[in-house]
Amino acid sequence: QYMGFLILIMLVEIILAVGCVAMKSEVEEYATNKTYEFIGYYGDEAKDEADIIKKTVDAIQEKFECCGVTGPDDWPNYNAAYKSETAPERTVPDSCCKDPDSAGCGSAKTISDNENIYKIGCKVSMINFVENNLLYVGIVSGVIVILQISILVMVSKLRTTLEDESYENF
Repeated sequence: QYMGFLILIMLVEIILAVGCVAMKSEVEEYATNKTYEFIGYYGDEAKDEADIIKKTVDAIQEKFECCGVTGPDDWPNYNAAYKSETAPERTVPDSCCKDPDSAGCGSAKTISDNENIYKIGCKVSMINFVENNLLYVGIVSGVIVILQISILVMVSKLRTTLEDESYENF
């Protein structure tokens, strides 16, 4: 029973891994669309009461040194508060800034005029981060698979040993 359970767990892991690889584009598209939605909700007190979206987007942009999904132009395109007509001096949030502590660095008449903001989108930054760390993920996954196979072999050997001992006692 225990070995069957371990084999079942390994099969589920393999199916999940293959599913993630096979559905990469769907997952990426879903994440992109959700992030555009979050940009639209950014700073909207009705949709982001606890500032969770704002804090999350700010943390991502600061950590990955990026702005928007595909670039800083996403802000005026997906969030009315950053459109030129409504806020001529505000184009991106300060978390897009190379130096977030400088007040109002996200302000400029146009995004292309502002040299203080990151021009690369967070989608590219995050994909680069994952690709750069894929080797480590592969190594950890390989070690886990080796451990699981070792446990299966040991459990099988233990079961055989216990069965042999029980026959000898009769």
